[in-house]
Amino acid sequence: MPTLAPNVINRVDKLPKPSNTAQAMQPLFEAVSNAIFAIEDVQVLHPEREGVVDIYVKGLRDPDKIDIEVIDNGIGLDGTRYDAFCQLDTDFKKERGGKGVGRLFWLDAFGDVRVESKYVDSDRMRDRGFAFLLNNDEQLREDDRRLHTSRLRNTGTVIAFRGLREANYRKQFPASAELFKRYFSAHFIADFLMSKGPRVRLDIDEDEARYPEAVSDLVVGTPFEDSTDEHKEFGTLKITGFTCKPEASTGLDGMHQLHLLADGRNVEPRKIDKLLGIDRVRRDGQVDLVFHGCIAGEYLNRHVNEGRTAFNLAEAKVKELIRYCTEFIKEKFLTEQIEEYSEARRQDYRGFVQRYPIYDFADEDTQLDRVPFGARSPEEFATGLVKYQIRRDETRQNDIEKVIKLLEEGQSVSENFAETVIKAAQEVQDSEKLALAQHVVRRKLVLELLERLIKRIRDRGEKEEDYHLESTLHSLIVPMRLSGSDPSKMEASGHDLWIVDERLAFTRSFSSDQRLAETLKTGGTDVRPDLLVWDLAHGLGVVDPSDGSAEFDASEQLRKVMVVEFKRPGRTQYKKVEDQVELQITKYLRQLKNGQIEAFNRQNVRVSRDCIFHCYVVANIRGDLKEQLDGWSTTANGEGRIRSLDNEFKGSTIEVIQWQDLVNDAWARNVATLHAAGLRRSQKSKS
Repeated sequence: MPTLAPNVINRVDKLPKPSNTAQAMQPLFEAVSNAIFAIEDVQVLHPEREGVVDIYVKGLRDPDKIDIEVIDNGIGLDGTRYDAFCQLDTDFKKERGGKGVGRLFWLDAFGDVRVESKYVDSDRMRDRGFAFLLNNDEQLREDDRRLHTSRLRNTGTVIAFRGLREANYRKQFPASAELFKRYFSAHFIADFLMSKGPRVRLDIDEDEARYPEAVSDLVVGTPFEDSTDEHKEFGTLKITGFTCKPEASTGLDGMHQLHLLADGRNVEPRKIDKLLGIDRVRRDGQVDLVFHGCIAGEYLNRHVNEGRTAFNLAEAKVKELIRYCTEFIKEKFLTEQIEEYSEARRQDYRGFVQRYPIYDFADEDTQLDRVPFGARSPEEFATGLVKYQIRRDETRQNDIEKVIKLLEEGQSVSENFAETVIKAAQEVQDSEKLALAQHVVRRKLVLELLERLIKRIRDRGEKEEDYHLESTLHSLIVPMRLSGSDPSKMEASGHDLWIVDERLAFTRSFSSDQRLAETLKTGGTDVRPDLLVWDLAHGLGVVDPSDGSAEFDASEQLRKVMVVEFKRPGRTQYKKVEDQVELQITKYLRQLKNGQIEAFNRQNVRVSRDCIFHCYVVANIRGDLKEQLDGWSTTANGEGRIRSLDNEFKGSTIEVIQWQDLVNDAWARNVATLHAAGLRRSQKSKS
């Protein structure tokens, strides 16, 4: 009866194509692994034989001229092994994890593949050589020429590859010796770390590297070895750990690695930097080390794919196994360092919730368990906790809505209804406390920074160095050179005008350090008031301009405008005419009065003829300014000065406020919320 004829070309075409350098080198790795197996086989018969694999590489820069030879002194391709080679999907190496398809990757990757071997048959040394072809009719073409056999002093095999064939291999195969060595070392690092198998010599255009020496010389201290308890799914896993110099991770993604082995062969490395947490490992007086762990077990043997390039497992399952092994390593191998790291991480977390109290919604241990073990920065903590914060807020919102619905619909309520209501109210209160603390922490930092800036500028007196600090001081309170009502500058127009007046906390109705010619629709000159605020602001008017649904009546004239001037802290000289604060302020007012300000949605709002201007000058009243203000009235605290304007500006006032009074007033307005959040103004700030 007829038999099924294999279609080798179709079989090879269906093999997975490489998408990265490591996968592109897999056919070569298969040849090296076969060489190692052949040496293990001959050492069963001749234990004294020292196994050696020589790899010669030339022409990496030209895919058409790449020339690679893999030479071993193993058992050779005798009759049994030759028959297995000739059989697709052979199970000859099944007990060692062989899938019988590795050599098909050679046909996929390379345009020319040749095999020559010496072996013993009936106590006689024999040899064979053939070309390995991608062909449905003839895959092995015997060849009496012996191009490479002279390299074999005893039994052994030479696999010779010429030219890359398939497009993905041509694109992904390494084009430099350095890159080739990095990926070669990374693939076999588990074998080299444990000094398993034969010696390997890698010669790339006469640049030689020797293994395992090149890797084992990087190991510091003796290896760790232990096995996990029986896991319900993973079974028992054997873990061998190495502390190495950082060069051991060259070419790998990340520093600390777990190498997943199947049937004694490395399948894939996984970085565990974040899971392990610690940046570097300490050992034997060296502090800049990395950790490499080799994981082996029957579970991994069962689930490796046929190309031995990955595992037939969902990514989530591989990650679960990695986490399980990493926790074991932290507990068994790196106990002392992990305890030190955990305490440092705990201190980082405490600093984080002190600065961002809204994330302090559960006990410390619970929150730390919710974020990756490698999380140390505020952003990493926040990223890990935000989903729990959202879930908590959603649950609280739903609970409250259920209570409201019960009350609205007049449904019967259970005996524990009062407890439900109290619990919902308590959750709201807890949330408010966290939000309040977050709000107050930021305000406290802003005020402390403001005080230090003022002191720095005041202490330098009239010197010109650090002149940029003056604009920094202005920008801290409100960004310069912009209009808050400009929709294109919405993101940039965040400010801290609450320092000046709490009603201005969220206003967009302002212009900062802008020429009046830019602020006013018509008229106006190049003079720049430090700050203008008009009565569409919260507390000064009736319209919230940030609310897109609110109606804005542009026909309503502006009847209140605030003007603020910031004078350099510590300034004593006001010699010029334009330094006369009353003249400076009234010059602004004349241009503003009866003018039109371009407000929201490009609408123009007229300043009323009887507009009241509330004008403030923030300065240190000393030197020339003190003399200038001698005829002015003092404010209620006796520190500031105030002057009522008359005639065309009747009802308007100019008030000069000391810098420290401005800051003290801002502190005083926030003292209740500071105390509620468990914070207080530092003694250093008060001084």
